[in-house]
Amino acid sequence: MPGTAIPKLLTVGLVTLGLLMGGACSLLDDDSNGDRLTVFGASSLTDVISDLATAWESAGGPGLVAVVGGSNHLAAQLRDGAPADVFITADAALFELLAPDRVPIAVLDRFTANHLVVAVPIDDPAGIRGPADLRRTDTILVACVTGVPCGDATFERYGDLPIDSYEPSVRAVVTRLALGEADLGIVYATDVAAEPRITAAWDEPPTCP
Repeated sequence: MPGTAIPKLLTVGLVTLGLLMGGACSLLDDDSNGDRLTVFGASSLTDVISDLATAWESAGGPGLVAVVGGSNHLAAQLRDGAPADVFITADAALFELLAPDRVPIAVLDRFTANHLVVAVPIDDPAGIRGPADLRRTDTILVACVTGVPCGDATFERYGDLPIDSYEPSVRAVVTRLALGEADLGIVYATDVAAEPRITAAWDEPPTCP
């Protein structure tokens, strides 16, 4: 379908979060096309997107350009006409913003899952031990602002916590913890695995937000 100006969304065949793939279909229909694939992805999935990019390009796909940020901001940009071929988000509800009259959706797929954990700096200076510490008044608790997937999932799981600082993305929460600017924060399990300067405060039963 060369010459298509409106994104047509295709699947990449990865199994189980919301995956939208498309853009000018000639990008995928013609391997000789030198164009690059633009991926909008949630900041919590930065490492996942990097792995996908490596696998995609190794399989002969076009070069991939990743744009990461808060899922709600990325969805708003797409709704307003920002050019992208793939949208990877941690919140499937955001696809409601991408109504067919704005961004046509051909495929909605799920390819990964994650769960929330309470994380602390690796040296745990505040001595965080369990869920009761989420309501201590002598610590600094950081979490994502509601309206982004990590913030909405945090509220759904933990309720109304005495959060000292609301961050725009889970990456920002991780940074605050890694720099020792907070005593505990709510992030995804993959963030703990990827950042050696933080660790899980206690074991959390896996749940998919």
